[in-house]
Amino acid sequence: MQIQIKTLTGRKQTFNFEPDNTILHVKQALQEKEGIQVDQIRLIYSGKQLADDKTLQDYNVAAGGTIHMVLQLRGGF
Repeated sequence: MQIQIKTLTGRKQTFNFEPDNTILHVKQALQEKEGIQVDQIRLIYSGKQLADDKTLQDYNVAAGGTIHMVLQLRGGF
């Protein structure tokens, strides 16, 4: 199924995934395409942050759906 990923610049990229692909798999595909490390990527769908060990199906991501990519903020002093 095709999924849209809205990148940091607001650009939408289309990816082909299976419903049973994990969120980590999605992040790895983004790393290859965008050059951003997996551990820096956060994915948001329907207002929820997506966990690496869950699948697209677990979050009811439908074909043609849009997932938003944001950067993981590093905190600490």
